[in-house]
Amino acid sequence: MQITPYIHALKTPLGPDPGRFVYVYLIYGDGITVIDTGFNGTEKLITDYIRSTGRDPSEIRLIILTHAHPDHTGSAHALRDLTGCTIAAHPLDAPGIEHPDPMLLKPPAPGIQPMVSGGVPVGRLLEEGAVIDCGNGLALDVLSTPGHTPGSISLFLGKELALFTGDTVQAPGRAPIYTDPVALVRSLRRFKAIPGIRHYLPSHDAPAQGEETYRRLDESLAYIRCIHGIIRNAVAETPGTPDSLVLAGRLSSELGLPAGPGPHAAFIARTIEADLSAQGLDELLGE
Repeated sequence: MQITPYIHALKTPLGPDPGRFVYVYLIYGDGITVIDTGFNGTEKLITDYIRSTGRDPSEIRLIILTHAHPDHTGSAHALRDLTGCTIAAHPLDAPGIEHPDPMLLKPPAPGIQPMVSGGVPVGRLLEEGAVIDCGNGLALDVLSTPGHTPGSISLFLGKELALFTGDTVQAPGRAPIYTDPVALVRSLRRFKAIPGIRHYLPSHDAPAQGEETYRRLDESLAYIRCIHGIIRNAVAETPGTPDSLVLAGRLSSELGLPAGPGPHAAFIARTIEADLSAQGLDELLGE
């Protein structure tokens, strides 16, 4: 769907569950800039959409990956091979993009393609303060917003007052996945300090406009505060050294998320471990 004359949003599936999706964003300047690429196979959805708008996939000049998780990097290799474009990412997440976990390159089940089409060289490293010229007077400011991953970035398109947040904003009702809750809270507060955001463009939640942006940010901060409270209560009630996977089951239950083994349980367990090892989180959340 078209968000503005320059910004398009493409909702791409993460498996058969319609509730699981990731947004790919396209910026139409002199060429086309792609922000995140979905799972392996999403390249066809992206190229078909571009053609449907009267542009051509050969115009893709740059793919910006907000972080190294496979639902964002999965079709980057295929799109790079198709168009010859440059891949850009933060230095801390670049190794996972160039050399993905070998398990991501194997079919997770018979008849299902691998989540990632292959490792791909990161030709442009993006750090705090970098500016990306997309043409037509469109400039993307790179914001270092760690927390979800160490090298997570967000992007601000000043001409449209549009904020692309990747997975930094943890939406209530979705599995909490982050490696550093202190950094994450600071990143969210950084977003709140940006005045006049007109377009809020996240990866796993619906785009929003205006004041709804700041309400979503407040909801995310409240969600992290709630998660922290559940973890601390569970630890206090658990004799001995708590097992993070056991705690993940309790946290999922109290948050109303699907419980049981699987990749989400492992991710949530890592979130719990990050919460338990965080320094100064109580004070930060109390501010």
